[in-house]
Amino acid sequence: MSGKDVAVVVLLIVGFASFVTTHVWLAGRLILHGSSRLRGLLALVVPPLAPIWGYRQGFRKGAVLWVATLVTYVAARVVAHLA
Repeated sequence: MSGKDVAVVVLLIVGFASFVTTHVWLAGRLILHGSSRLRGLLALVVPPLAPIWGYRQGFRKGAVLWVATLVTYVAARVVAHLA
């Protein structure tokens, strides 16, 4: 396994872990601090709803972070596929 392969694997792991952590955190904020707990629970199961409802509830930094971690993970998947 070359150094490039190791870097791609590390990027995949870190990207996915960051995305999942951010998603659970944002859904948790919606459950605990949002106007509707049902939306938070639904956002936990249907991932694209978390940043949409989070942004509308005023959790703008969390919603942007959710999108950024998803982009990082998708970029890592593309690099892994091309490598």
